[in-house]
Amino acid sequence: MCLLIGRYVMLERYIEKNIFRQVYLCQQLYQKKKIALHTMAERLNVCTITITNDLELLKESFGQEILTFERTKNTCKASFSSAYSLLELTQRIFRRSDFLRVLNDFLSGNTHWSEIAEKEFLSTSKIYQIREDIFEFAEELGYLQSDHTIKLPEKDLRYLLLAISRYTGDRSAIPYNKMIASSAADLIDYVEEHFFDRDYPSSEREIIILGSQLSSQRARQFPIQFSDDEKQTAQQTPLFGLLREGVKTLKSTICTNEEELFFIYSLFNARNYLCNNLELLQKDFEVVYQNHIKCYPELEKLLQQLRSALNISIENELLLKKAFLPFIRSTWANMQLFQPDVIYLLDNDQQELYQTVQHILNQWAADYQTEIHWNENLIRKMTLTLDLLRRNTFDEKVELYIVAPSDFNFLYYRKQLKALLDDHFIISNMIYNTLNEVVDDVFFCSKRIIVCDTALYQPDLGSENTLIFPVSLQTINSTCFEINQVIRPLEKEAVTEVGGFKK
Repeated sequence: MCLLIGRYVMLERYIEKNIFRQVYLCQQLYQKKKIALHTMAERLNVCTITITNDLELLKESFGQEILTFERTKNTCKASFSSAYSLLELTQRIFRRSDFLRVLNDFLSGNTHWSEIAEKEFLSTSKIYQIREDIFEFAEELGYLQSDHTIKLPEKDLRYLLLAISRYTGDRSAIPYNKMIASSAADLIDYVEEHFFDRDYPSSEREIIILGSQLSSQRARQFPIQFSDDEKQTAQQTPLFGLLREGVKTLKSTICTNEEELFFIYSLFNARNYLCNNLELLQKDFEVVYQNHIKCYPELEKLLQQLRSALNISIENELLLKKAFLPFIRSTWANMQLFQPDVIYLLDNDQQELYQTVQHILNQWAADYQTEIHWNENLIRKMTLTLDLLRRNTFDEKVELYIVAPSDFNFLYYRKQLKALLDDHFIISNMIYNTLNEVVDDVFFCSKRIIVCDTALYQPDLGSENTLIFPVSLQTINSTCFEINQVIRPLEKEAVTEVGGFKK
């Protein structure tokens, strides 16, 4: 398996700091509803006054989108209109980045800086400052030539264009092609239907469809290439075979040649997906894990090095594998570096763990003399889940309904609920990805408790017979305690046939 040596080059380092902060704060407020100013300041390495100013700017920028906004000396609470997705809001912030707009113009083929400056309404000094940043970025990647021109490999160029388009919503570098977009959507449906009932969320589908249009646009003039080893690794996976079969069955025009099919595979391979059936989800995981990890002893060794060094208990082995698998999947053909995702940052006490993880990755790469462009944001993402597993152990068993945005969140919540709740519950194996779906389900009993991830939570959907607890990975333990406190009084009232839940 051809992996690539540990190098850390991040696009986020070049994005204007105020833009980066505001995107992160927007993400945190949208998902968690309430944030601690000191924590945000610590993660973003600024003072709380700067955080306060950024929050005020967000409030001004999203006057219609923010329904409620309350800031105290130490915290900030906000609720957003459900009419606006988090992606839509963060794209509006990212579009204010001069660096991203200029980089997009440059990568699209415009190398005349004066023209770019005029198009983006930038001063001469500003455009040349950004030009220097772009050349520094290219040099750090190793793509600055001796004649001071920049030459990016087609793989990196495509994923960089895709990332910018994803972050900003600017589609100028990826013109819309209705036929290709429709073919890509059909291929996604085909995979969902034939691969353990997968469900690619709309945000993930969008990246696959965008990437497919980019493939169609560049295939003839700018061909992409993959090594024999990379091809062999992909070809042994059921996903690649299914994609090839789907393209043939659907008579799709999505791929102009075999090389482009490998690029389409990379789009599917790196994206997250859901499934509302735990048994099918587990089968999916076992197949993917077998083909991406278990077939490669060096990766199995890396996983065990992480478990041993971080002292993660054996009972958390499945969750550890769940956190590790998507990280490794995205390294196929060395295309992890520019994979788009939300921003993940760490508290000070998690930074030490991050350094440990980074050291293990680098040492492993050195031991096997492999090279890879790691994505720091994805390392931080994995570090956060490893930190959760390191801090928590699970012992017992219990039950109820869970609404979660990912299989990791579902499994983590389920483990904690089983360990910490009293023996009043039987936790459903159904994985719900929207709150409406579980509230409206006609097969439910008359009384129910729903644990809903804060990113999916909507107020006012509860009823006399439905008690909904918003929860996050950080608050699940306290939520379990709260549920126990609610249920105990209900036991005493059971004889009187209480009609609803009380708090």
